[in-house]
This record gives sequence, C-alpha cells and structure tokens, in this order.
Amino acid sequence: MIVLKEKCLLAVLVLPIAAMLLLPEVVCGGIWAGVQVGPGYIRDTNIVQRTDLENERTYENIKFDINFLGGLTVGYDFVNEGFLGRAWPTWMKHFSLVLDSTYENVSFQHQLVTVVVKGNLVTPHQSFSGFSPSGTISMFSLTPMIIGKCGFIPSAEIPFGRLQPYVGVGAGILISNPEISGLTTMERNKLDMSVVVESGLRYMLLRNVSLDAAFRYRMVPTSFGNSYTAPEITARLTRL
Repeated sequence: MIVLKEKCLLAVLVLPIAAMLLLPEVVCGGIWAGVQVGPGYIRDTNIVQRTDLENERTYENIKFDINFLGGLTVGYDFVNEGFLGRAWPTWMKHFSLVLDSTYENVSFQHQLVTVVVKGNLVTPHQSFSGFSPSGTISMFSLTPMIIGKCGFIPSAEIPFGRLQPYVGVGAGILISNPEISGLTTMERNKLDMSVVVESGLRYMLLRNVSLDAAFRYRMVPTSFGNSYTAPEITARLTRL
C-alpha cells in the first residue's frame, strides 16, 4: 500500500479570468466567463508504502515538481440592474457566484531521501537513506465558489470600480489518475472532494474585460488515492 499526503496547491492566475465578451443583454445581467493559467506548487510531503496494516516504509519530504494548470471559469455578479427581470438589493453587488474548472499534471521524480521502516520484521522506526518512487498525478477539478469583493476607482463606465480585490471559498470535486513507477493503476478517474480558498485582485481593463491575479489554496480532506497491482502485492495510494 502507498499513501500520498498532499499538503497544498498554489495557483497564480495570470491571464484574464473574466473576458466578458458576451451579448450586451447577458453582460448587463452579470454573467461572465474567462480562462485561467498559472503555476502550481505542492509542499514537500511524505509517501508511505504499505504491504499490510503492520508493515510500512515512509519516504520523507518528497519534493514535487512545479507544474502548470489551465482552466475555465463562469461566474455571475449580483449587479443591481437585475437578471431575468429581478433587481437584487444593492449590497449584493459585493458578491459573485463562480463555477471554476482546472486541469493539471503533478509529478515527482526519483530522489534520495530518508526512509523510515517499521513492522514485524524490523526494529520500529529504523531509518536509512534510499531512493523514492516517482510518479505523475493528472487532476481535474470542478469547484463552485462564492466570492466577496470590494470596488475602488469608480468611473462612469464601471460604477463599481476598476480595481476589485476579492476573496472566495468553495468545495467541489477532484478527479485524479495517479501513475506510480513500478505499479499498474487499477482504478481510473478516482473521485475525491476538495476545498478551495482563494484571494485575488481584479482590474477592469474595459467594461467587459478584466485581468486577474490570485493565490489559491486547495486541500483534499477525504481519502486521496488509487489502487495498483505489483508483483506479489496489492498497492493503494491514499491521503494521510
């Protein structure tokens, strides 16, 4: 059995996240769409290999490669001119609903690390230097979020303000396909839950076009893993 503990995911969005080039009557209703791309980072973490409940080998502080993600975002701003004939209260202009989707490949290479072994056949917590396995995890996420924002530098074209700092939270799904060296994946498109917190800054270049930069933290609170086959053992990748 192999256990992978994912610490965090950092995403910086450097392309327009709200290219609102839609029909005028739709844009007026507050609907927008955009694209996103940026680097992702997972903090050093441990990989635990288990053959049964009593014997395990821990590869400590595995370093992950910096990866890049891309995705699409669709959102709705509660503008006070209303949507489908409804006029929202003025205070709701500070909130948006977002459906965010991203795809990325996360990889880690063979590397020399400290290996801690415990079980029936060895002294508990015996340690030595050894090489870790390598692997790649492809991940697709779909996350609904609620965003709170403020507006600065208002103008006649953009009454809410050209400069818009914001924070968002959401919970969604994560579909993953891990591939680990020396093992054959048994389960495809494994489904897990994820939690996302994001802070960012939007600048409205035009009424319907913006440029965003954001910091995103993603955590997988449920079991994160997959099943594998290998000579004489069955392995499993999951989250501590």
